[in-house]
Formats: sequence, structure tokens, C-alpha cells
Amino acid sequence: MAMAALTFAITSCNSEETAIDPIHGTIPVDSTWWSGINESTRFPLDQFKEFGRENDTLGQRALVDEYRKVLTKNVVRHYPQISNEGNIHFVLGSGFAKDVKSGDGKTYSGSFRNELIIIIDDPRVKDTLFLACGNGMLSPLEFSSQSNFGQGDPWIEVEANDSYAKYFPDTWGELAKDADVGIRNEKGEMVTPRIYLNYLGKYVSMLRPGDKINLITGEVRDENWKVVSFESRQSDTEKANAKAKAKVKSTKKPQKGKRR
Repeated sequence: MAMAALTFAITSCNSEETAIDPIHGTIPVDSTWWSGINESTRFPLDQFKEFGRENDTLGQRALVDEYRKVLTKNVVRHYPQISNEGNIHFVLGSGFAKDVKSGDGKTYSGSFRNELIIIIDDPRVKDTLFLACGNGMLSPLEFSSQSNFGQGDPWIEVEANDSYAKYFPDTWGELAKDADVGIRNEKGEMVTPRIYLNYLGKYVSMLRPGDKINLITGEVRDENWKVVSFESRQSDTEKANAKAKAKVKSTKKPQKGKRR
């Protein structure tokens, strides 16, 4: 009986020592899936985890709904070649994860509970990973429960003094070219993406506050969701400038002649 009890104790201890949380108990591969690169792309992971500990699925879903654009930005930043936002899936799941990648170069297996999982099933890229740590897995997940939390939403809205470069500074030049978005210097001259990248931040785009930009397709729509024509926008700007210049010229008072 003593030997049996001792054997059971050793086995139990060993089991506890080898039970590793493959998400929060290992080194993250990439935390920017939730933290982003600045405050505008940060997801409240601690609050999401707290809801998970309380089994508050509705609270977790509400957070995903509120930060869906943020999550999509972070996904597209990692995989700008994604062809359609419908191929980005957010899933809340519990179960067992086998061969999960870790930042130390090893893989770990273990249970997970109420974790947000990003599944990308796109013709150009396929990946499955945990939002919390960016750790992907080498084997399919074994779900005990899962809930579909919807797909990506790539539409972002431009604010005053804002531009697409704020979200993708390293790729904005090429994306602007593909979307036919004019980038001009202080003289109003069009510049190439290469020149723009050499002097990042010194150029003004033709975007206006209220414009909506699709992070995946590059499509731009105005505040009324009408497709933006940058040729028309540039023409309107030139006409408005010419009109303002003519008005200033007409209001100038003639100089009085000198009396003799």
C-alpha cells in the first residue's frame, strides 16, 4: 500500500510538472497579433482573458465585435497578401492543442480554454494561431467546444490629418499606387512610391476625413460610401484653388497715386 501510494504521488507530481499551458505558459512567438504596433491597433487581451475565466462568452464576443477592425488590421499587417476579409475567421474555442509552436523554438501540447483563435483560410495564405501569443500549431486543434465569432472587417475610416500611411507605413506607397490614390509633395506634384518611402511622412495624400479604406483591396469610399474618384477630387481642388485665387485678386484695392 505504501509503495502504491508513493508511486501514485510521484506520477501525480510528474503529471503536474509536465502539464504546460501551450498559450500562456510558453514564450510568445508574436504578441503583435493582439498588441499591434500602436494604441490604435491594441486589443484588450487582459479583459478578454478575464471574461474567459468567468465563462462570459457574451462579454468575449462583445469585445471581438468592438475591436473587429483592430483585429483585422493586425491580421492584414502580418499577411497583406490576403485576398478577401471573408477568409479571416475568429473562433472562440476550448480543447487540446498538440505541437504548438513557442518562441523558444520548441513545441508544446496542452489544454486550452476560452481562447480566441485566428483561422486564415485564403488562397494566398493559410494559418491557424492563438491571438494571445501568436503561436501557431503543427497539428490540428482538438476542440471540445467552439463558437464562430465572425470574419474580418477591413474598412477603416480616415480622421483629420490622417492617412493610410499611419496603418501601413512600409507598404503605403505601393498600396496607394495600386488603389490609384495620389501622393503629392508640397508643390502638388505626383511622386512615386519609391520616392515617397525615402521621405516618409513629408507627403500629403488626397484622402479626406470620413473616407473609408478597405485594407485588403485598397478601395476607397467617401463618407457616403460612394467610390472615390481621385481624378475628380484633384480637379475639384484645382478649380477651388483657382477660384479662391481669383477672388483674392479681385478684392485687392488699387494703389493710390502720389500727390504732387
